[in-house]
Amino acid sequence: MNNKPEELVENISQLTSFSDVAFRINEVLADEKSSVADIGALIEPDPALSAALLRIANSALYARRGSVDSIGQAIAIVGTRSVRDLAFGICATEAFKGIPNELISAEDFWKHSLYCAVAAQHLAQSAKVCAGQSLFTAGLLHDIGQLVMFNQCPQLSQRALQLSLAKDDGLSPYLSERDVFGFDHTDVGSALARQWQFPDSLRECIELHHVPLAHGSCSEAALVLHIANSVAVLAELDSSDLDDAPPIDARAFAQLRLSPDVIAEAAEAAQKGTADLLLLFVN
Repeated sequence: MNNKPEELVENISQLTSFSDVAFRINEVLADEKSSVADIGALIEPDPALSAALLRIANSALYARRGSVDSIGQAIAIVGTRSVRDLAFGICATEAFKGIPNELISAEDFWKHSLYCAVAAQHLAQSAKVCAGQSLFTAGLLHDIGQLVMFNQCPQLSQRALQLSLAKDDGLSPYLSERDVFGFDHTDVGSALARQWQFPDSLRECIELHHVPLAHGSCSEAALVLHIANSVAVLAELDSSDLDDAPPIDARAFAQLRLSPDVIAEAAEAAQKGTADLLLLFVN
Protein backbone atom coordinates (compact mmCIF):
# COMPACT_ATOMS: atom_id res chain seq x y z
CA MET A 1 0.00 0.00 0.00
CA ASN A 2 1.72 3.18 -1.18
CA ASN A 3 -0.83 5.82 -0.21
CA LYS A 4 -0.33 7.87 2.92
CA PRO A 5 -3.03 9.52 5.07
CA GLU A 6 -2.05 12.93 3.73
CA GLU A 7 -2.47 11.75 0.14
CA LEU A 8 -5.95 10.37 0.80
CA VAL A 9 -6.92 13.64 2.47
CA GLU A 10 -5.54 15.69 -0.42
CA ASN A 11 -7.58 13.60 -2.85
CA ILE A 12 -10.79 13.99 -0.84
CA SER A 13 -10.24 17.73 -0.54
CA GLN A 14 -10.28 17.95 -4.33
CA LEU A 15 -13.79 16.40 -4.34
CA THR A 16 -15.40 18.74 -1.84
CA SER A 17 -14.96 22.07 -0.09
CA PHE A 18 -14.97 23.03 3.56
CA SER A 19 -17.11 26.08 4.33
CA ASP A 20 -15.20 29.01 5.79
CA VAL A 21 -17.96 29.94 8.25
CA ALA A 22 -16.23 28.04 11.06
CA PHE A 23 -13.02 30.00 10.48
CA ARG A 24 -14.92 33.28 10.49
CA ILE A 25 -16.63 32.36 13.76
CA ASN A 26 -13.21 31.56 15.19
CA GLU A 27 -11.92 34.97 14.11
CA VAL A 28 -14.90 36.73 15.70
CA LEU A 29 -14.36 34.86 18.98
CA ALA A 30 -10.74 36.02 19.02
CA ASP A 31 -12.00 39.60 19.13
CA GLU A 32 -12.73 40.57 22.72
CA LYS A 33 -15.25 43.14 21.49
CA SER A 34 -17.35 40.57 19.64
CA SER A 35 -20.88 39.73 20.74
CA VAL A 36 -23.44 36.96 20.36
CA ALA A 37 -25.03 39.08 17.65
CA ASP A 38 -21.77 39.08 15.68
CA ILE A 39 -21.63 35.28 15.78
CA GLY A 40 -25.31 35.03 14.93
CA ALA A 41 -24.79 37.22 11.88
CA LEU A 42 -22.35 34.62 10.53
CA ILE A 43 -24.55 31.62 11.31
CA GLU A 44 -27.95 32.85 10.14
CA PRO A 45 -27.11 32.95 6.39
CA ASP A 46 -25.93 29.30 6.56
CA PRO A 47 -29.05 27.06 6.42
CA ALA A 48 -27.31 23.84 7.46
CA LEU A 49 -25.52 25.37 10.44
CA SER A 50 -28.60 27.32 11.55
CA ALA A 51 -30.80 24.23 11.41
CA ALA A 52 -28.24 22.16 13.28
CA LEU A 53 -27.74 24.74 16.01
CA LEU A 54 -31.49 25.16 16.59
CA ARG A 55 -32.13 21.41 16.60
CA ILE A 56 -29.30 20.77 19.04
CA ALA A 57 -30.39 23.60 21.34
CA ASN A 58 -33.90 22.09 21.37
CA SER A 59 -32.71 18.51 21.80
CA ALA A 60 -32.57 16.31 24.87
CA LEU A 61 -28.97 17.44 25.37
CA TYR A 62 -30.34 20.60 26.94
CA ALA A 63 -33.21 20.15 29.38
CA ARG A 64 -35.32 23.23 28.74
CA ARG A 65 -38.92 24.31 29.00
CA GLY A 66 -40.23 25.91 25.86
CA SER A 67 -38.74 25.95 22.41
CA VAL A 68 -35.64 27.78 21.25
CA ASP A 69 -36.53 29.60 18.05
CA SER A 70 -33.76 32.14 17.49
CA ILE A 71 -30.08 31.78 16.71
CA GLY A 72 -29.20 34.19 19.52
CA GLN A 73 -31.02 32.03 22.08
CA ALA A 74 -29.37 28.90 20.70
CA ILE A 75 -25.88 30.42 20.96
CA ALA A 76 -26.54 31.46 24.55
CA ILE A 77 -27.67 27.92 25.44
CA VAL A 78 -24.94 26.00 23.65
CA GLY A 79 -22.14 28.47 24.45
CA THR A 80 -20.00 30.50 22.09
CA ARG A 81 -16.94 28.24 22.18
CA SER A 82 -19.09 25.18 21.61
CA VAL A 83 -20.78 26.93 18.69
CA ARG A 84 -17.36 27.34 17.08
CA ASP A 85 -16.60 23.62 17.43
CA LEU A 86 -20.11 22.75 16.30
CA ALA A 87 -19.54 24.86 13.20
CA PHE A 88 -16.46 22.81 12.35
CA GLY A 89 -18.48 19.63 12.85
CA ILE A 90 -21.45 20.67 10.74
CA CYS A 91 -19.24 22.05 7.97
CA ALA A 92 -17.37 18.74 7.86
CA THR A 93 -20.53 16.65 7.75
CA GLU A 94 -21.99 18.83 5.01
CA ALA A 95 -18.79 18.43 3.00
CA PHE A 96 -19.10 14.65 3.13
CA LYS A 97 -22.76 14.49 2.10
CA GLY A 98 -21.78 14.56 -1.56
CA ILE A 99 -18.99 11.98 -1.26
CA PRO A 100 -20.23 8.43 -1.88
CA ASN A 101 -19.06 5.19 -0.31
CA GLU A 102 -20.35 1.66 -0.73
CA LEU A 103 -19.27 0.19 2.61
CA ILE A 104 -21.58 1.83 5.14
CA SER A 105 -24.86 3.71 4.96
CA ALA A 106 -24.96 7.34 5.95
CA GLU A 107 -27.55 6.49 8.61
CA ASP A 108 -25.38 3.81 10.22
CA PHE A 109 -22.26 5.95 10.16
CA TRP A 110 -23.86 9.06 11.63
CA LYS A 111 -25.90 7.10 14.16
CA HIS A 112 -22.71 5.66 15.65
CA SER A 113 -21.10 9.10 15.50
CA LEU A 114 -24.05 10.73 17.27
CA TYR A 115 -24.14 8.00 19.91
CA CYS A 116 -20.49 8.78 20.57
CA ALA A 117 -21.14 12.53 20.60
CA VAL A 118 -24.00 12.35 23.09
CA ALA A 119 -22.18 9.79 25.25
CA ALA A 120 -19.07 11.99 25.31
CA GLN A 121 -21.05 14.98 26.51
CA HIS A 122 -22.77 12.86 29.18
CA LEU A 123 -19.47 11.37 30.40
CA ALA A 124 -17.84 14.79 30.46
CA GLN A 125 -20.58 16.05 32.74
CA SER A 126 -20.12 13.03 35.02
CA ALA A 127 -16.35 13.55 35.13
CA LYS A 128 -16.70 17.35 35.42
CA VAL A 129 -14.59 17.87 32.31
CA CYS A 130 -15.06 21.46 31.19
CA ALA A 131 -14.89 20.62 27.47
CA GLY A 132 -18.15 18.70 27.67
CA GLN A 133 -20.11 20.55 25.03
CA SER A 134 -17.19 20.70 22.61
CA LEU A 135 -16.83 16.96 23.05
CA PHE A 136 -20.11 16.60 21.21
CA THR A 137 -18.32 17.75 18.05
CA ALA A 138 -15.33 15.50 18.75
CA GLY A 139 -17.68 12.53 19.02
CA LEU A 140 -19.46 13.53 15.86
CA LEU A 141 -16.20 13.57 13.86
CA HIS A 142 -14.15 10.89 15.61
CA ASP A 143 -14.46 8.38 12.72
CA ILE A 144 -14.35 10.89 9.87
CA GLY A 145 -11.17 9.26 8.58
CA GLN A 146 -13.18 6.14 7.77
CA LEU A 147 -15.27 8.05 5.24
CA VAL A 148 -12.10 9.17 3.50
CA MET A 149 -10.75 5.62 3.38
CA PHE A 150 -14.07 4.12 2.27
CA ASN A 151 -14.27 6.57 -0.63
CA GLN A 152 -10.65 6.54 -1.70
CA CYS A 153 -9.78 2.86 -1.13
CA PRO A 154 -13.03 0.85 -1.00
CA GLN A 155 -11.52 -2.55 -1.83
CA LEU A 156 -8.75 -2.27 0.75
CA SER A 157 -11.23 -0.92 3.30
CA GLN A 158 -13.48 -3.91 2.64
CA ARG A 159 -10.51 -6.23 3.16
CA ALA A 160 -9.72 -4.53 6.48
CA LEU A 161 -13.33 -4.89 7.65
CA GLN A 162 -13.38 -8.58 6.76
CA LEU A 163 -10.05 -9.14 8.48
CA SER A 164 -11.33 -7.40 11.61
CA LEU A 165 -14.40 -9.64 11.74
CA ALA A 166 -12.27 -12.75 11.25
CA LYS A 167 -9.80 -11.78 13.98
CA ASP A 168 -11.81 -10.21 16.78
CA ASP A 169 -15.51 -9.86 15.92
CA GLY A 170 -14.95 -6.35 14.58
CA LEU A 171 -14.23 -4.72 17.94
CA SER A 172 -10.89 -3.20 16.92
CA PRO A 173 -11.09 -2.50 13.18
CA TYR A 174 -8.31 0.07 13.39
CA LEU A 175 -5.82 -2.75 14.03
CA SER A 176 -6.88 -4.50 10.84
CA GLU A 177 -6.63 -1.21 8.96
CA ARG A 178 -3.02 -1.00 10.10
CA ASP A 179 -2.37 -4.51 8.77
CA VAL A 180 -3.84 -3.65 5.37
CA PHE A 181 -2.93 0.03 4.93
CA GLY A 182 0.00 0.54 7.29
CA PHE A 183 -2.08 3.20 9.10
CA ASP A 184 -5.65 3.52 10.36
CA HIS A 185 -8.64 5.86 10.23
CA THR A 186 -7.41 7.87 13.22
CA ASP A 187 -4.29 8.81 11.24
CA VAL A 188 -6.44 9.82 8.26
CA GLY A 189 -8.86 11.73 10.50
CA SER A 190 -5.97 13.58 12.12
CA ALA A 191 -4.53 14.45 8.70
CA LEU A 192 -7.94 15.76 7.60
CA ALA A 193 -8.19 17.82 10.79
CA ARG A 194 -4.87 19.45 9.95
CA GLN A 195 -5.84 20.02 6.30
CA TRP A 196 -9.12 21.65 7.31
CA GLN A 197 -7.52 23.54 10.23
CA PHE A 198 -9.62 22.07 13.02
CA PRO A 199 -8.78 23.25 16.56
CA ASP A 200 -5.92 21.24 18.08
CA SER A 201 -8.16 19.93 20.85
CA LEU A 202 -10.53 18.44 18.28
CA ARG A 203 -7.70 16.94 16.23
CA GLU A 204 -6.24 15.28 19.33
CA CYS A 205 -9.56 13.62 20.18
CA ILE A 206 -9.89 12.27 16.63
CA GLU A 207 -6.32 10.98 16.60
CA LEU A 208 -6.33 9.30 20.01
CA HIS A 209 -9.83 7.91 20.46
CA HIS A 210 -8.64 4.30 20.27
CA VAL A 211 -5.33 4.68 22.12
CA PRO A 212 -5.55 7.87 24.19
CA LEU A 213 -2.32 7.28 26.09
CA ALA A 214 -0.23 6.25 23.11
CA HIS A 215 2.10 9.21 23.74
CA GLY A 216 2.09 8.80 27.52
CA SER A 217 -0.44 11.50 28.28
CA CYS A 218 -3.36 13.32 26.70
CA SER A 219 -6.16 15.71 27.53
CA GLU A 220 -9.12 14.71 29.65
CA ALA A 221 -11.27 15.28 26.57
CA ALA A 222 -9.40 12.58 24.65
CA LEU A 223 -9.88 10.17 27.56
CA VAL A 224 -13.60 10.89 27.60
CA LEU A 225 -13.90 10.32 23.87
CA HIS A 226 -12.03 7.02 24.16
CA ILE A 227 -14.65 5.74 26.60
CA ALA A 228 -17.51 7.29 24.61
CA ASN A 229 -16.50 5.39 21.47
CA SER A 230 -17.06 2.10 23.30
CA VAL A 231 -20.28 3.39 24.85
CA ALA A 232 -21.53 4.19 21.33
CA VAL A 233 -21.02 0.57 20.27
CA LEU A 234 -22.93 -0.63 23.33
CA ALA A 235 -25.75 1.80 22.53
CA GLU A 236 -25.94 0.37 19.02
CA LEU A 237 -26.13 -3.17 20.39
CA ASP A 238 -28.44 -2.19 23.27
CA SER A 239 -25.94 -3.82 25.64
CA SER A 240 -24.24 -2.85 28.89
CA ASP A 241 -21.62 -5.62 28.71
CA LEU A 242 -18.18 -4.13 28.12
CA ASP A 243 -17.09 -7.36 26.44
CA ASP A 244 -19.36 -6.35 23.54
CA ALA A 245 -17.44 -3.12 22.92
CA PRO A 246 -13.92 -2.10 21.91
CA PRO A 247 -11.56 -2.43 24.90
CA ILE A 248 -11.32 0.60 27.19
CA ASP A 249 -7.97 1.50 28.73
CA ALA A 250 -8.52 1.22 32.49
CA ARG A 251 -6.28 4.23 33.01
CA ALA A 252 -8.92 6.39 31.34
CA PHE A 253 -11.41 5.59 34.10
CA ALA A 254 -8.76 6.13 36.76
CA GLN A 255 -7.54 9.49 35.45
CA LEU A 256 -11.07 10.78 35.01
CA ARG A 257 -12.10 9.41 38.43
CA LEU A 258 -14.97 7.59 36.80
CA SER A 259 -16.37 4.19 37.67
CA PRO A 260 -17.19 1.73 34.88
CA ASP A 261 -20.67 1.80 36.39
CA VAL A 262 -21.32 5.00 34.38
CA ILE A 263 -21.30 3.03 31.14
CA ALA A 264 -24.89 1.80 31.21
CA GLU A 265 -26.23 5.27 32.04
CA ALA A 266 -24.15 6.87 29.29
CA ALA A 267 -25.36 4.32 26.73
CA GLU A 268 -28.97 5.01 27.69
CA ALA A 269 -28.39 8.76 27.42
CA ALA A 270 -26.88 8.23 23.96
CA GLN A 271 -29.91 6.28 22.79
CA LYS A 272 -32.33 8.90 24.09
CA GLY A 273 -30.39 11.88 22.78
CA THR A 274 -29.74 10.72 19.23
CA ALA A 275 -33.08 10.09 17.54
CA ASP A 276 -34.07 13.74 17.09
CA LEU A 277 -30.62 14.69 15.76
CA LEU A 278 -30.11 11.96 13.18
CA LEU A 279 -32.24 13.70 10.55
CA LEU A 280 -29.62 16.44 10.37
CA PHE A 281 -27.10 14.04 8.92
CA VAL A 282 -29.00 11.61 6.72
CA ASN A 283 -31.19 13.98 4.70
